[in-house]
Amino acid sequence: MTVDTFLTSMYGSLGQGLLYAPVVIGVFMSLRIMKKPDLTVEGTFAFGAVIAMTMLNNGSHFLATLIVSLIGGGIAGLSTALIHTKLKIDGIISGLLVTMALFSINLFVMGGSTISAPLDTFIFAPVRAPLLRLGMQPFNALLFSYIIVGAIVLAAVIVFLYWLYSTMLGLSIRATGDNERMACSIGVSTDARKIISLVISNAITGLAGGLVAQQQSGANVNSGTGVLIIGLASLVIGEIITPKNAGILTRLLFISLGSFIYFTCISLVIISGLLSPDWTRLLTAALALGALCVPKIRELGIFKRRATEVAK
Repeated sequence: MTVDTFLTSMYGSLGQGLLYAPVVIGVFMSLRIMKKPDLTVEGTFAFGAVIAMTMLNNGSHFLATLIVSLIGGGIAGLSTALIHTKLKIDGIISGLLVTMALFSINLFVMGGSTISAPLDTFIFAPVRAPLLRLGMQPFNALLFSYIIVGAIVLAAVIVFLYWLYSTMLGLSIRATGDNERMACSIGVSTDARKIISLVISNAITGLAGGLVAQQQSGANVNSGTGVLIIGLASLVIGEIITPKNAGILTRLLFISLGSFIYFTCISLVIISGLLSPDWTRLLTAALALGALCVPKIRELGIFKRRATEVAK
């Protein structure tokens, strides 16, 4: 592996990590803030991707496609939230039902199983053009356009969520996740907070789907497959490196960094020749499992150390 190959891999991993980071934040909102897994993520991600590609294929502006992808994801999250809170269906089952429904909706929207659009209509095109005029190589300019766009969108998402969780509404959402009974006892409408949280997390995921679809130059009905595991693995990796007692802003930044670390690990293993790209899903599952085991191993080590100290 040459230095140029390594650097290209790092740039690509950084760009992809930034574009997928909103998905990780969406998983964080449901799994860590609300303390409940949301399986709508895979359907929402694919829905956002399909919306973006379909609109671009029909001549829409890329900003309009991202806005509609955001709204589409929010509607999917709202559907899951209403099924869960109003019909009293288990949250996991609610997410599965919406994801299954979105599969057929995606086929209807695309008019087939896959769709693409002209490259010059993508959000990366106006960012890439100035880089080319500066003399940058076309492929490197493309990679840097991913990084720039991903960083701008991620910064906007983090600033919004930092502001939200600093308000009374945001604090009540966090209180609902920490202790729903206590929040209800002090007059908080916990169902409304669940709905708001699921709408926002899925809207962010839909936005990420629209961005990644443009990075991958197309979308299909299986675009969301494995996204939940990617988000979970990146989240756990980010949490491992997050300082103890960190505030919400620090947590958001470090779980976003976890997305970059995840894609870096995948990329390095593939370009090293240890595994072929066909084994990416297996490697993803192994990374997710390893990341999930780290906190348990750490707790076991602390327990043994304390037991040794007591014995002395």
